Amino acid sequence: MESLIVISKVKKYIKDKGDFNTSAGFFEPLNQDIVKACHDAVAHTKKLGRKTVMGKDFNLYIENPKIEEALVVASKVKKMIKDESGLSTSSQAIEQLTIRVQAICNKAIENAKADKRKTVMDRDFSAPTSLT
Repeated sequence: MESLIVISKVKKYIKDKGDFNTSAGFFEPLNQDIVKACHDAVAHTKKLGRKTVMGKDFNLYIENPKIEEALVVASKVKKMIKDESGLSTSSQAIEQLTIRVQAICNKAIENAKADKRKTVMDRDFSAPTSLT
């Protein structure tokens, strides 16, 4: 499966946020979560009869998020959604996915810290049920 996340930026986010390293195994479950979030958003968009996946189609929506840089590859996300559903993708969708990646990384940092490790690993991944 092609990666929809910008691995180097996610590594930098984790390093800057908690001074943690990141194992290579962390990125596959993270990527799978983003793919699932996209599929769920597509289903929601279709249910509403729209032709564009918007930020509000994601289950964990933040109004007017403040992100410095995207942690997902916008072109790959848009291509995947277009190829699989024929729908367009708004820039808000990329913002919402970035917020989701940040939430997952923040929780993974907490998990690694609780285990007294300095490396975020695949076992630290957990899909968010909320963004707080």
